[in-house]
Amino acid sequence: MTMIDQRTRPVAPEAPVTPEPVVRADTRAWLRERITAETAVLMAATWWVLFLVATGLEPEATGSAPAWAAAASFAFFGLLGITAVGLFARRRWGLLASLGAAGLLTALSVACPASAHHAIGGWWFGQMACVLGLLGASAFALTRPAAHA
Repeated sequence: MTMIDQRTRPVAPEAPVTPEPVVRADTRAWLRERITAETAVLMAATWWVLFLVATGLEPEATGSAPAWAAAASFAFFGLLGITAVGLFARRRWGLLASLGAAGLLTALSVACPASAHHAIGGWWFGQMACVLGLLGASAFALTRPAAHA
């Protein structure tokens, strides 16, 4: 019985593996997809509850609001309005507006004690939990499949 030395045995080169191209839908078509009524209602309820809790936790201001905060607040409420229309129309673009509004609200919540508009305290951690919950819920809802029919 003879043994073949594995080190000297010729090895055939492996054929290069080319991955299959990923076929993605057109972004405009993806944003026009309908979402389920359940997703729209749950996102609207999430916004209603968490936004009210987040703003309810905020104490009296200890300093004046910076000038840029007015523009950022105006943009936030504009995005919130677009979110409401998109959720009512049951379109995916409403969820994208929700993600933008939640991201802007998160930035405003971080900037609030950083700009000395409010003193940081326990309220801020509760507010951050609410706005991060809105951000996560919006991102999760965007990953849900489209509604059929």
